[in-house]
Amino acid sequence: MKLDLTRRSLIGGAVALAAAGSFPALAAPGARRAARAEGREFDAVIIGAGCAGLVAAIWAADLGARVAVLEKRERPDGNAIYALGTLNAWNTKQQKAQGIKDSREAFIADMMKVSAGRADRRLTETYADRIGPDVDWLADKIGVKFEKIRMSPWPRLGRGHRVTKGGGTGGGTLVKTLLKAARQRKNIKFFFEHPAVRLLTDRTGAVTGVVAKAEGGRRIFRAKGGVLIATGGFSANPEMTDMYIGGWASRLAIRGSRSTTGENISLTKPLRAKLVNMDQFHAGPIVAETHVNPADVLNSMRGIIVDLRGQRFMNEQNTYVIKAKTCAEKTIENKAFAIVDADCPVLGTTIPKFERLHNPYGKADSIEELCKKVGLPPEATRASVDAFNRAVEAHSLEKLNPPNTYRKPAKIEKAPFYAIPFEGGMTATFGGPLINTKAEVQDLDGNTIPGLYAAGNAAGGLFFRDYIGGSQLGGATVFGHIAAEQMAARAKAAKI
Repeated sequence: MKLDLTRRSLIGGAVALAAAGSFPALAAPGARRAARAEGREFDAVIIGAGCAGLVAAIWAADLGARVAVLEKRERPDGNAIYALGTLNAWNTKQQKAQGIKDSREAFIADMMKVSAGRADRRLTETYADRIGPDVDWLADKIGVKFEKIRMSPWPRLGRGHRVTKGGGTGGGTLVKTLLKAARQRKNIKFFFEHPAVRLLTDRTGAVTGVVAKAEGGRRIFRAKGGVLIATGGFSANPEMTDMYIGGWASRLAIRGSRSTTGENISLTKPLRAKLVNMDQFHAGPIVAETHVNPADVLNSMRGIIVDLRGQRFMNEQNTYVIKAKTCAEKTIENKAFAIVDADCPVLGTTIPKFERLHNPYGKADSIEELCKKVGLPPEATRASVDAFNRAVEAHSLEKLNPPNTYRKPAKIEKAPFYAIPFEGGMTATFGGPLINTKAEVQDLDGNTIPGLYAAGNAAGGLFFRDYIGGSQLGGATVFGHIAAEQMAARAKAAKI
């Protein structure tokens, strides 16, 4: 996908302070006075300028807090800008205006079912209670425009509030709209190219600030009300994916940002944060070189999937998430082809995407010619297609190895035939420091780490196995709001 996200269009005149050289001794009173004089003591410090971070910055600023947003890149570069831009919500003004019936109980039940009952129920309930007003706030106060809600199969139903695209992805439009709103608030200061490297604590263990890298040396940012980690997960960190998920996961292509490198783990682990759901993540098909997404073909329930040796290696009935994971688990190259015929119903939308992005694919009037075009072994691939077709005729697909469980199988027989390439890709990780309903990070003893918050994919507990589409941006919005309220309240209390 092509993103209209440039430094000029996203940031414009974003403020950055001059380099301060070597940072002062942490306990020195003079250093504290110098930090105040240079404007580096804030009510809230937010790490990460994605959806969660920007929502928190705006909300905290509107509550009267002085906010610093630290972003390690020269512009916002989290997973949100790659997202379709849907928020999973119920009880919104838009849902009511369209006459869509929903309930808190049904919403929570579906969220929990999709997570196999393993998500933190209290976080799920908090999400359900806050998401409606929070989406209304985005629309009414921030100016985010949403498309008409379209009814979808369970569990999405009439809950998907998709941001109207503005030249890029819906997620990119959401981030740009939030960034514009944040820059309109004079009590928010942005510090781009300031990666956070360490959290500061006082003698009681409360988080009091952040050490960040900057041109000319490291810099200290003090936070009266606390620090929010909104850096996303660790999907772009192969060491962490290998450590927490497995070596095969480190071979997955990256479907989103290459900036999500695990600061939610590296910053909080030294404070004994409780890390949960570290092996859980969302996956999907992708072609890494062009970023084209062939999910429609994989969801079409047509054809077969073969590896580079022309052999079937998975049940094609599975969801695109499982297919993507299986591709990386079962093939050393993490590469495969979906072989379909002219009757595949989604070719009319898929092929134009491939051609628009100049992504190669195979098309031919015979399986043998198709194999020559994409480099598959003709004999083995022909044998896989023939075995599948015979099983369709004999109603014995379940006896194939591996079995196929298509509900309405169809033979691969109508020319032209297509070979659609894909790789397994990682969208986002679900693991991170466990938070409570106040977005406060918990430690290994079950206690809150005072002054430390996490939101979005930087936080752990809300997701397990899978999620209802739009819940990642929804969770970022809900818990970004909550963290902002907590930090603003702590800052006011500290001034008394």
